[in-house]
Amino acid sequence: NFKYDIIDKYDTLCFYLHRGFTIILIDGEKEAIVLETKGSIKRGISQPENENAIRGAKDAFIEDYQTNIGLIKKRIKTNDLWIDNVTCGKYTKTQIGVVSINSIVKRELVDIVVKRISEIDIDGIINSDNIKNAIEDENKSAFPTILTTERPDIVSTCLLEGKIAIVVDNSPYVLVIPAMLNDFFKTIEDTYGKGINVSFTRIIKYIAFVISLLTPALYIAITTFNQEMIPTDLLVSFATQRDGVPFPAFFEAIIMMISFEILRESDIRVPNPAGSALSIVGALILGDAAVSAGIVSPIMIIVIAITAISSLPFTEFEFSNAIRLHRLLFMIGAAFMGIIGILV
Repeated sequence: NFKYDIIDKYDTLCFYLHRGFTIILIDGEKEAIVLETKGSIKRGISQPENENAIRGAKDAFIEDYQTNIGLIKKRIKTNDLWIDNVTCGKYTKTQIGVVSINSIVKRELVDIVVKRISEIDIDGIINSDNIKNAIEDENKSAFPTILTTERPDIVSTCLLEGKIAIVVDNSPYVLVIPAMLNDFFKTIEDTYGKGINVSFTRIIKYIAFVISLLTPALYIAITTFNQEMIPTDLLVSFATQRDGVPFPAFFEAIIMMISFEILRESDIRVPNPAGSALSIVGALILGDAAVSAGIVSPIMIIVIAITAISSLPFTEFEFSNAIRLHRLLFMIGAAFMGIIGILV
């Protein structure tokens, strides 16, 4: 009871052969028989690693295309769930599925996405980010316009909102198009809570976003150009703490920001037990040593710590990178013109 098919083209034969099918060639015949005898090479479904689920589903996408499609179909059981299949990559022949709910989505957008993916001329697609970089419009904003997620419940919710999901074989992350700025402040758990509580949490995230962007720049501005904006007692305290520091506030902030980013990158790349120990020891020893040596002031340590903590609620990698870039731009503006530079 093997599942089989009859093919008569060489390209189709290669397509099946590279996907683990058995090909039966008969001498003198112009057709071949294809049997599905491939083994399963995939890991089990596990919990999300980078997007914590508090009250949501505990399953996450894996590197198998059919499994990922099944995780979406398990939640959306309708004939309106359409999948446009595209093969991309000269050598990898990666299977890509453009998923949408036909009765909700704008079909013109789906056609545009399928067309852009079909026109990608690349040797291979190894991860979904290759597709993301190829189809995303070039613009002057560093903030992402495509959402990347490993959670099927988030993808299903986005599909019900009329968005488009791109499932890429061999990638445990699914792309969602389009993504607005507000989407990076929402979590799937927001739909499970009471409105007043969710609104309060959302406000906290927006406050954290503003703090992570502007805190170092505001500190540079008020200590360098706009001392009249803070109370005299606080200004005296700042001056006392900065006494003996040989660097201007901007250079001081740059030193600490670079140190923090190095620690952050090390914590991500090094295995978990060693990474956490290195980051904690590095932060404590370097911070204390820098203050004792008079390289940075204690208030700068507080400013960088508040900035770092406020950026933690945002787990999307591209979004975090955009925050870092804009934070640097605000700091440069503050170093040249103070508050006016920040506003510019």
